[in-house]
Amino acid sequence: MDEQHVVQTDEEEISLKELCLALWKHKVVIISITLITALLTGIISVFFIPPAYHSRLNIIINMPETFHTKYGDYTLPITSNDQYINLITSNDILIHTIDAMGYDPNVVTIENLRDRITIGAIAKTNGVEQNSFDIKVEAGNPLEAQQLAQTLFDNYMEFVDVTTVEGALNNFMAQFTTSLKSLQVSLESTQKILAQNEKLLAETPQTINQKEAMNEIESQVNADEFVVLENVINPNYTKVENDIIGNKQAINSIENSMRVQNEYLAELDSMRDQLNTYYDTGDFEDLQSNILSVTKSNIYLPSAAVVPSRKTSPSNAKNVILGTLLGGMLGVLAALIKEYWFKKN
Repeated sequence: MDEQHVVQTDEEEISLKELCLALWKHKVVIISITLITALLTGIISVFFIPPAYHSRLNIIINMPETFHTKYGDYTLPITSNDQYINLITSNDILIHTIDAMGYDPNVVTIENLRDRITIGAIAKTNGVEQNSFDIKVEAGNPLEAQQLAQTLFDNYMEFVDVTTVEGALNNFMAQFTTSLKSLQVSLESTQKILAQNEKLLAETPQTINQKEAMNEIESQVNADEFVVLENVINPNYTKVENDIIGNKQAINSIENSMRVQNEYLAELDSMRDQLNTYYDTGDFEDLQSNILSVTKSNIYLPSAAVVPSRKTSPSNAKNVILGTLLGGMLGVLAALIKEYWFKKN
């Protein structure tokens, strides 16, 4: 048993020795292939692979659930910060960014631009929602990367503002339109009741002559036991009169509410016209609204996008190292094939 183990060990040592000798014999082939592969990899990395530069955006988002306006409270449809940050790659924003950067839309498509935008990992820490997001924007040169990142952020802010305004406008206009219809019904109903009460008041005597009433019953009772006033205020008349005062106050309140809401609707209609003009011209500066700029204090950059100082890819040194390793493996394979394959043949 021991002799068999010794023989096997000797055979393995001899085989390993032969292998090393074969590789040493063809060392020129191995070194040549390694150097050629490393050189080709370096040339391809430097001259043929387009460089990529990344500009970074650190966006802080603290959007409220409810936005307070002179028209009332507007509950925002988006409820989480991660939903807000994912809007940055929406089609509308990318289309405006392509246009603002002067890109040919046939060359830089929406999908192409979306692939050049990377949103950092989104997570919750101890149940607390993340409000700081890192965005990387890729371009072919440093200045373009910075301009693209800043343009993307500006269009993102504009998009959130405009969609917030449009949602608020639709909400308040629908709310006031419905409310005015209801108020109109209440006004007509109250005016009808007022007319009935005014008619009833005209038919109701203001006073009651108690002496005449007592004359009718004095034969049945001893009238001397009563103090009788000739004329007293009719309580029914007083009640109807008070009802009329209440009707007029209600009508005045309804009319004031309708006046205010009609003024609000007129303002909202004007904002709607401005919004339509924006959609036609794309000029955000002309869009003025007291609902606008909801994002100014709730979504912001602590610092503007900067020009990257070095390219992100390709890494020439890394590619050359990988090329060297690949070349070494190819060289060894070529040496073994030459030594054993052709030797057998």
